[in-house]
Amino acid sequence: MTAPGRPVWLELNAQRVTQAMAFYRELFAWGMRPLHVPPWGSIPLIGSGERVFANQFMAMGAFATPVWMCRFSGDLPRAVERIAAGCGHAGNGIERMEGFAEQVNGRDPTGIAFTVINLLNGDVPDSDNPGEPCAAELWSADPDRLAPFYGDVFGLEVRTTDQGAVLLDGDTPRLSLRRSDFEIAKPHWIPLFRTAGLGGDVERARRLGAVVQVHEHDIPGMGRSAILADPANAYFGLLEPQAPRCDGS
Repeated sequence: MTAPGRPVWLELNAQRVTQAMAFYRELFAWGMRPLHVPPWGSIPLIGSGERVFANQFMAMGAFATPVWMCRFSGDLPRAVERIAAGCGHAGNGIERMEGFAEQVNGRDPTGIAFTVINLLNGDVPDSDNPGEPCAAELWSADPDRLAPFYGDVFGLEVRTTDQGAVLLDGDTPRLSLRRSDFEIAKPHWIPLFRTAGLGGDVERARRLGAVVQVHEHDIPGMGRSAILADPANAYFGLLEPQAPRCDGS
């Protein structure tokens, strides 16, 4: 079973999605391939090497706000139970997308949407390579309230920090909640893509058309990160994971 709290499937919703994907191909060397889904036609899938972890969607109308939508691994029956216990909303409960996944489309107590998913096809690797989603961050004015909620839903340990909180699976950090007054059109989880060289990738992203939103900073216990907006104005992050200490911890 995939470890809980990992962003294992993403969806890029944007009007300028073609421009955004050209950017990510240059930055991460992502590839795309079509998935035929009757009666809607082909859905472009996104991957790195052999791993497929996202799809893209040409957003229109009410869905036109550019955003990366994160879907996190987790125990679905537990998620339904703990979302309700934490005063969130579990939508229609466990829903099945034939041949692809089972998922719960939930909302936290402040109304922020998130999805817990169980992918039915393909194994999710235990670790993430550069250019792949490895964690996620939520900007919130009240992380002290939301961290226990998400920790309970995913079964993760909550560790408070000066910035907010980090949620851990044992010794492995999974999610970050950042205390912030930043305002975005619709508050949402922001995916963090792994990098082996934060400074260099931030500069490359900037030259390819991204705009830095939060400059390089430390997420205590997790690593060093920066938040950017891609050419479609969807927010994403780069995370250079914290190196283990010499004592192995």
